[in-house]
Amino acid sequence: MGARVRSQRGGIVKPPKRILVATDFSETSDDALRMAGLVAQAYGASVVVAHVFDPTPAVPPVIWKNAKGFEESVAKEMEVAVREAMTGKTAELLSEVPDLEIAVRRDASAWRGILALADEFEVDQIIVGSHGRSGLSRALLGSVAEQVVRHAHCPVFVVRPEATPESK
Repeated sequence: MGARVRSQRGGIVKPPKRILVATDFSETSDDALRMAGLVAQAYGASVVVAHVFDPTPAVPPVIWKNAKGFEESVAKEMEVAVREAMTGKTAELLSEVPDLEIAVRRDASAWRGILALADEFEVDQIIVGSHGRSGLSRALLGSVAEQVVRHAHCPVFVVRPEATPESK
């Protein structure tokens, strides 16, 4: 548990003590949850399971009279549903991790929300799944994993989808 590895730049790479793993409930993020469990068990680390969502309805505000009240109501319902889903996922995939927290954040930007939670929980490693998009879909949708890697203050472990003959 106290093992240290020297980096190429001469610094010391320490095992994680607190890991944030982001989930969007996809199969790839399930793999990221499993990886977080393995890393946490190997190093005795705690795990924060995080989900970031944008509660803003895709309906123009002129459609409803009390837009702010409606938006807050939708956001609260979404947060309750997300927490319930996360509780089920963590029980299923991280049952061997004794020190576990669930974090839900409202943010229009998933990657910014993930990084804000990483700061809030003072994690020293982030694990995210990548959907492996490329070309136009990546350009249009962006890559949350890429932005997290670019802007994170700590190491980021990216779990990619399993390669299949069709995806090559």
